[in-house]
Amino acid sequence: MDSRILGANIRKYRLEKGLTQDEAAELCGLSENYFRQIELGNKTPQVKTLVTIAEVLEAPADNLLAGNITIKDHQKSKDLLSIIDHLPANRRKLVLTQIETLLKSLESL
Repeated sequence: MDSRILGANIRKYRLEKGLTQDEAAELCGLSENYFRQIELGNKTPQVKTLVTIAEVLEAPADNLLAGNITIKDHQKSKDLLSIIDHLPANRRKLVLTQIETLLKSLESL
């Protein structure tokens, strides 16, 4: 993910909402410095934080990520979903559990 694109998109929605960085940071429950670092692209927020920012800015999270997800990524996701959908129920459950575990571990990075 290109943090600079994400930060620029967050900045765009923040300005559209008429908020300063400090105001947005406070509404998101973040330090002003951390929020600035996100907007500058120096920090990448965890998924939970990104969802909070999207809610505060009333912006769809996919719009904040726009430019970060390529068509190849989208097609790969669709292909993987199709493979998972065609698995027997017990294997599908196992795969989904593994994906959830992986996503949770990524949030802590």
